Amino acid sequence: MFVNRLITTSAFALLVAFTAAAQERADDTVTVAAVGDIMLGHRAEPYLQQKGPGYPFVNVLPVLRSADLVIGNQECPISSRGEAVPDKKFTLRVGQLGVDALKEAGIRVVTLANNHILDFGPLALQDTLAALSGNGILFTGAGMDLDDARAPAFLKVKDRAIAFLSYSLTFPLEFYASRGRPGTAPGYADFVRADIAKVRERADLVVVSFHWGAELMTAAKDYQVDLGRKAIDWGADLVLGHHPHILQELELYKGRLIAYSLGNFTFGSESDKTNTSIILLCTFRGKTLERVEAVPIDVNNYRVAYQPRVLNGAAGAAVVESINKASARFGTRLTPREGWGEIVLSPAGAEPTAAPRNSPRILSGPEARSAISDTAGPASASAAAR
Repeated sequence: MFVNRLITTSAFALLVAFTAAAQERADDTVTVAAVGDIMLGHRAEPYLQQKGPGYPFVNVLPVLRSADLVIGNQECPISSRGEAVPDKKFTLRVGQLGVDALKEAGIRVVTLANNHILDFGPLALQDTLAALSGNGILFTGAGMDLDDARAPAFLKVKDRAIAFLSYSLTFPLEFYASRGRPGTAPGYADFVRADIAKVRERADLVVVSFHWGAELMTAAKDYQVDLGRKAIDWGADLVLGHHPHILQELELYKGRLIAYSLGNFTFGSESDKTNTSIILLCTFRGKTLERVEAVPIDVNNYRVAYQPRVLNGAAGAAVVESINKASARFGTRLTPREGWGEIVLSPAGAEPTAAPRNSPRILSGPEARSAISDTAGPASASAAAR
């Protein structure tokens, strides 16, 4: 494989470290690696063309391979067809190399419920679904109609069934799927609750992802906290957030984890506002979350050129400390360990975290549809198209 020929000395050292860490985990555990936004078009695509599809993941591949499966947010269509949505400031896509890169990284599941997946219309979305299916990559959160968009992705790991669901709470609203229209799964509470209930009967673990919040905002909005907790109350074992492009808080709630935003992973743009992120490793024993590990990475493309790098030592510790500072309001803290952070839970799980005062209620159905288009409603926390 292309990636294997490119592993650097530092990556080899990481491979040794994370292989040892993976061996420490018992055979009856499952580790999910979750990463942030992936968009390998625009300025990143020439690097893939010149250096091969494995290029973005050379430095982080040992971390990804230490997990049993990897999930990320695919933030653009994989297609060369379709017309750009008119009057949208940023329209993003990537060619076939985009799916080749996902395969090189060993990414098994992607979420598609985001504000770019329909940037080039239904034809490009159809191509995306076909490209992913044809390469054995599972997806959830978008489809050719509402039922398709809300459909879960199921994966069996070590005889355990894991279900994935994904929803968008971002503009443009025209990207939301309906009974006869392709698009993304809207994150209405009644949809989320019903879908979790359906998969809970068949799954040992349920992972729910939301595209929500405000771009470049370090703190989760109240509606994110409320809906993230409700998802766990309804049966989710892990809640993952995307869209802000930077890290937000981690919260342990009833022994389960909510990562409000994982930031960027590898994204085809350049900005000094998107500097660091994490690879999140969540280890479950049976249905119980046993360990959380946050591996800091540098994602500033002026420095890393679309090739995220693991941060160790003081640089990694600084990222962990920033997460701890942000997460203090939830009483959640990572213990520093060799430049990254971890939480080791008791066999019974963590103690429930009390809900914040004046927590807003969740809207559902027509009420949510009205609020999401109101500048004063929950969706105003979601930035318009990037």
